[in-house]
Amino acid sequence: KIWVNEDGSLGEPNDIVCTAIEEKMGLHASPTTQLTFGGKGKCRGFLLGEENKGMMVMFHMMNEARLGVGALGLFNSSNAYLYAINYAKERVQGRDLADFANKDAKPVTILRHPDVRRMLLGMKSYMEGMRSLVYYTAYLFDKEANEKNKEQKEFITGLIEILTPIIKSYCTDRGFECTVQAMQVYGGYGYTADYPVERLMRDSKINSIYEGTNGIQAMDLLARKLGMKKGMVFMNFLGEIQKITAKAKETKGLESLAVKLDGALGKLGEVAMHIGKTAMSPDMKIAFSFASPFLDVMGDIIMAWMLLWRATISAPKLEKLIGDAKGEARLDIINKNKNAAFYEGQIQSARHFIETVLPVTLGRMNSIQSNSSAVVDIPEAAFGG
Repeated sequence: KIWVNEDGSLGEPNDIVCTAIEEKMGLHASPTTQLTFGGKGKCRGFLLGEENKGMMVMFHMMNEARLGVGALGLFNSSNAYLYAINYAKERVQGRDLADFANKDAKPVTILRHPDVRRMLLGMKSYMEGMRSLVYYTAYLFDKEANEKNKEQKEFITGLIEILTPIIKSYCTDRGFECTVQAMQVYGGYGYTADYPVERLMRDSKINSIYEGTNGIQAMDLLARKLGMKKGMVFMNFLGEIQKITAKAKETKGLESLAVKLDGALGKLGEVAMHIGKTAMSPDMKIAFSFASPFLDVMGDIIMAWMLLWRATISAPKLEKLIGDAKGEARLDIINKNKNAAFYEGQIQSARHFIETVLPVTLGRMNSIQSNSSAVVDIPEAAFGG
């Protein structure tokens, strides 16, 4: 802003002026300004580092930023879920659906209503899956830093590379969606500034925009990450998921979930091969029109992987606590034992995601394979309202 003279004293201003403070949708505690450089023609700059190496340095910085912003998506979803579940446990409205016709039935908390439970379990599933993904990637960074074997180090680096754009894009999109669902749980109150979820929703939208928009993350995944080492990095990624499905097939109560994820994983391999080939053909624009949907289906598969992984750890621990108890006796143990309740929650999160979200993911993969060219074919004039 101000040049420093050779003797260390302050010199002339560098003609940099703050011309405005932006009026943003959210993040009001973090001012964003407009700066004018050289409005009077007296602004000077100088080279930092080597010439023509700036982009490389920037991407190194951006990798860390992408992971940090992806983690923000997790934080937003976690906050939104915790606020929503607490509200749902306290807000009394309407009768239990089973007693709907009974005029003498007492009103219940909204947590008893099926649609509210659906929204909350969906938020819980995404939040837990994203948390495991962020922790897993941090664990990979630790392993990479300490690994001495060159081949194993490259294996770990490849996993980090392929997960980075997914963490940034998927976690920020799902994080925002969780804040939307939280507001829906609150109802009209959620739309007011008296409750915290409207601020969470406003603050979280920027995460899908800055540090590289999510569309750019999808292009990075398709153009750079999918074909790394002739597809071996992607195959290694699939192999890591298969380790968990194999373990889940040997875990009581999780066998069917493992089979479903295995089927989706095989489909993902087919879709990756299809979109990769299309990207290297004259129809490359069609391939890139499906880049974001492809990233999203990869994110869904990863969520299922992480949730099933959590369930394989939880199921044996729950069985030890429950023993042979069934029905009301089993439910009584879960209600009175916090560890049992936690483990049961992990299994139900995995069930919900794999049984209700993964079928939609399969449909989206069929859509990618359809190679619809409508996005490419529509003339600009036809975009009119």
